[in-house]
Amino acid sequence: MQTVNELIQRMTVEEKAALMAGVDFWKTNSIPRLSIPSIYMTDGPCGLRKQGEKADHLGLNNSEQTTSFPTGVTLAASWNRDNIRKMGAAIAKECHHFGVNLLLGPAVNIKRNPKCGRNFEYFSEDPYLSGILGSAFVEGVQNEGIGVSLKHFAVNNNENYRFMGDSVLDERALREIYLRAFERIVKNTKPVTVMSAYNKINGVFCSENHRLLTEILREEWGFDGAVISDWGAVSDRVDGIKAGMDLEMPGDCEYFRKSIIDTVHSGELPISALDQSVSNILKLIQRTHDIQYGLAYDREEHHNLSGEIAADSAVLMKNDGILPLDSSQNYAVIGELFEKMRFQGAGSSLINPSKLTSPKTAFDQRGIRYDYASGYRESEFESEPEYVNSAMAKAQSADVVLFFAGQTDYTESEGYDRESMTLPDNQLALLRKLVQLNKKIVLVLFGGSPVELPFEDEVHAILNMYLPGQAGGEAAAQLLFGEKNPSGKLAETWMKSYTDVPFGEQFVQQKSELYKESIYVGYRYYDFLLGEGVRYPFGHGLSYTQFAYESLQVQQDSETFIVTCEISNTGQMEGGEIIQVYVANPTSDVFKPTKELRAFGKVYLKPGEKKQVKMSFTLSDLAYYHVDRKEWVVENGDYQVLIAASATDIRLSASLSITSQPDIASPYSREQLKHYFSPHLLSQVSMEEFEVLLGRKVTRSSNKESTKYTLDSRLDELRESFIGNLFYTFVIGIGKKQFNRSQKMPEGPERDMQRKNGMFLMKMMPNNSIRSMSVSSTGRFGYHIAAGLIDLLNGQIMQGIKRMLRKERLSPLPKDQK
Repeated sequence: MQTVNELIQRMTVEEKAALMAGVDFWKTNSIPRLSIPSIYMTDGPCGLRKQGEKADHLGLNNSEQTTSFPTGVTLAASWNRDNIRKMGAAIAKECHHFGVNLLLGPAVNIKRNPKCGRNFEYFSEDPYLSGILGSAFVEGVQNEGIGVSLKHFAVNNNENYRFMGDSVLDERALREIYLRAFERIVKNTKPVTVMSAYNKINGVFCSENHRLLTEILREEWGFDGAVISDWGAVSDRVDGIKAGMDLEMPGDCEYFRKSIIDTVHSGELPISALDQSVSNILKLIQRTHDIQYGLAYDREEHHNLSGEIAADSAVLMKNDGILPLDSSQNYAVIGELFEKMRFQGAGSSLINPSKLTSPKTAFDQRGIRYDYASGYRESEFESEPEYVNSAMAKAQSADVVLFFAGQTDYTESEGYDRESMTLPDNQLALLRKLVQLNKKIVLVLFGGSPVELPFEDEVHAILNMYLPGQAGGEAAAQLLFGEKNPSGKLAETWMKSYTDVPFGEQFVQQKSELYKESIYVGYRYYDFLLGEGVRYPFGHGLSYTQFAYESLQVQQDSETFIVTCEISNTGQMEGGEIIQVYVANPTSDVFKPTKELRAFGKVYLKPGEKKQVKMSFTLSDLAYYHVDRKEWVVENGDYQVLIAASATDIRLSASLSITSQPDIASPYSREQLKHYFSPHLLSQVSMEEFEVLLGRKVTRSSNKESTKYTLDSRLDELRESFIGNLFYTFVIGIGKKQFNRSQKMPEGPERDMQRKNGMFLMKMMPNNSIRSMSVSSTGRFGYHIAAGLIDLLNGQIMQGIKRMLRKERLSPLPKDQK
């Protein structure tokens, strides 16, 4: 291939415009005249999803069989950089095999609220942990010659309004919480692409946000790759190019292509801006086009790696001494998730697994004696007496009951947010009956986000498998029967009730999402409640052995602080321990969390073994973002270095005095922001106080901003119009038909898949915007049709009809030219 500059000089404006968008859903446009190849990209963060001819970005159509690895929430609970790096390398090998140049992941959005439907794909509520683990994933993939796309940039924390919602937040929260993981990954591992999110940030769509994509990402952080849009996340193509958004996916929206050509010719879009984006895309193609198509890989080896990571990630949240189990005893096993294990999330990351080992398969392979009853159907919501009665009969005659439960694809998915934090009603009702039998109960949980556990005192052990990937059943059996020792720890706070979530009642109530809690996300908030409202704290996880902490030392080397301590296994079983380093902030005139995670390590020890663990953090890690000076500031004062087994289990501490920094006045008034300086009263923050924090008035977007429909209207808003309701009924009817067809199919995996896909469409599509539906349709719902529909809805009948009939006329794409 010629140099980038040479190619740009030879390209026509039409060819440049074509290169700015994808084609065939997963590819960039090729330009045969100049020997510019296309590259192929696809999901995802927890395994390769390479679809066949009928491509979509929702995971509805079948894909090639690949390895389903544990999802982000599961990986984060391992706190294991090395395993995540290995997983990234394994997925990259599968990319080579199937001819994929660019992998769409990792996803490092912060878990602001436990009801976000896509939390299963994200790592943590903590930006440091997310950044470290995300960096390991990027290294694993890109070291094998496959590119990544770091997503979703940024502040994309809900699903119900992700296509048009506005995340309204203060600058410190933006910088310290929601951008920090992205910043660390961009600076440390240089991902070849970053994916811009659907939503707005403080009134500006991410894909048209010059401050986000150019001033921060490129100028401050030094990013030199390409920015690609999330699928259908483009509102104004020309503004996007000016802002620094290079590649529109999935393409090809002819309206956008024509707007690029027309505005270049008119002078509105400088040719230099277009050429910069073209340059970024050409560099991306050059960096990623050379793959080893058909490269052989060992499927069984990847399956086993998935299982190793799952076992390393599972969290033993409670154990009254009942675990590990004796494999020679007889057990009652209740719960359909025992045989139909939920091993992955639903949506665009859906993997067609190369192999699947359920807990039932793993139990049977070991010859475990058990009496099984499903007790409930995971595809249903209400209790069914015949299933309940069978389960109760099995449990009645057993000494120990293993209850397999958790969220299902019907309650938790990309595309819509969870309706509650509870377990499905049929599972919860059955568990309440089981605890009345006064049996020893072991709860094995699956799911991608915290659930309420009001029965926690009445069960004897809780093993949280999260979403463990295709070998999750093997991992569960290994842990339950003591073949392996649980060593995962929570990367998110498990609260007692959803009522304990700050401003939880305001979550996804309108298009404007007010981040009133500011920097107080997760343990940064719950630390001030002194344990109130927390079921299991951030960093919590038990083991079948015990660990002792001693000999803490903190040494400074220039601007790096080296932390060492000794960890001993004082129990009877080999195990792993995650050592967490928090730094407690000094008292100051700047509101801050009590402490923040600054480093961590994981060590594996045999009984009686002792190891020194070395960790580090930098002076800049202690900085806060000064909103007036627009820079990071480290305060002088007395800090505390805390060595912990969890956010609430501090084992060792040491003082750390910082005196070398300039004294800079706080940008805040305690009187005006009194609840931010007293976070235990955070729920009392008023709109006026929040506006003081923001430094401006808030203009809130209601669900229906006016009587006028726009391309950013949600599909469900159209129901108020006769024509809109017809369109809504037609679109939702596609999902209903699929769902109804599945009901007539015989029991089995195909019925389950079709049923889930139908339900997914019915629950996700109402949240979609008309614009996103159009620009992600690859021409099937053309932009002119969408714009004409909006005219019809607004009573402009003739104009709407004319628009629908006036399709943009453009020359063929370069690949189609003769």
